[in-house]
Amino acid sequence: MNTISKVCLLMLVTLLPSQILAQNLIIKACDTTLYKELCRKTLENDPESRAATSYEVLAKVALKHATSTATQIHDQVKKLLKSSSKPIKAALTDCNELYQDALEQLDDSSTAIITKNYDISTYLSAAMDDADTCDQSIEEMAPGKTPIGNQGTTFSQLCSIVLSIAKQLT
Repeated sequence: MNTISKVCLLMLVTLLPSQILAQNLIIKACDTTLYKELCRKTLENDPESRAATSYEVLAKVALKHATSTATQIHDQVKKLLKSSSKPIKAALTDCNELYQDALEQLDDSSTAIITKNYDISTYLSAAMDDADTCDQSIEEMAPGKTPIGNQGTTFSQLCSIVLSIAKQLT
């Protein structure tokens, strides 16, 4: 067997068990969530979680995706504010502030994970409440109009996934 073959075999034997471990960890973590399919899809598509050996890493990855979604919504709301009419503009102004607050809550959640203060449910629940309040504000001001689409729902579901995984850290 030549050197390249030996190196390839060694890499396969070394890396394969960690890939299997990470996949099993993702399945186990996602099985505790309300949104199993979204959880698996999110974590399995992220290289960092595919190499994870702990729930802490999975919680960080899920939180990263929740933060990314909140940022996208916040950016979209800011764009919509520039061109919206009066009734929806008031709701979007509320949403702008609410998603800014949600992003701060997510930042606090990240700090809590890093410092191993696993009681992050307060921060994540507040972020989810911010998204729900935004949705309600839009529905009240402009019934039937959802300029941010289903992103608010996805954001809340991702926060719920982080909560479920974080509960496994304690």
